[in-house]
Amino acid sequence: MAAHDDFLDNWITAAIATQLPERHMPLSLEDCALLAKLAQEAAMACHVPIVFSLVDAHGQQRFFFSMDNALLVSHTLAPQKAWTAVALKMATHELATRVQPGGELYGLDKEKEICCFGGGFPCWSGGCLLGGIGISGGSVEDDMSIARQALARFSALRFPLAITR
Repeated sequence: MAAHDDFLDNWITAAIATQLPERHMPLSLEDCALLAKLAQEAAMACHVPIVFSLVDAHGQQRFFFSMDNALLVSHTLAPQKAWTAVALKMATHELATRVQPGGELYGLDKEKEICCFGGGFPCWSGGCLLGGIGISGGSVEDDMSIARQALARFSALRFPLAITR
């Protein structure tokens, strides 16, 4: 299923990229708030209390919230997921196999700020990295699904955001 999701994500991203003009401005505070609201709505629909983090293209925190009853560990993981997605310019779930013995990024998971759990996605528009989001609170699958739903709804409402270049 993960390979199918990755194929679908790459296909959607490629299709969107062919239709977009380049966007070189950062996510505004209004954009950040909308992404957060959409993530909260997706989390509520799944009955998963989450922590949401959004960082800019330099890894600096721009928006953060915690739903009632979110796991304590999620307050650490969500910002790490967002930062990792921007720092490595890839979704955090893609790191899991790459940091294993023999992987091209073996040992990177030992670095303090790196998070290899799914739920962190870079936010690209027109080939430009605008920032990254991190969702934590449910299973890895829940976190990834909530993030994808928020990004898809944002893309439909505001302007397209892709998770790969």
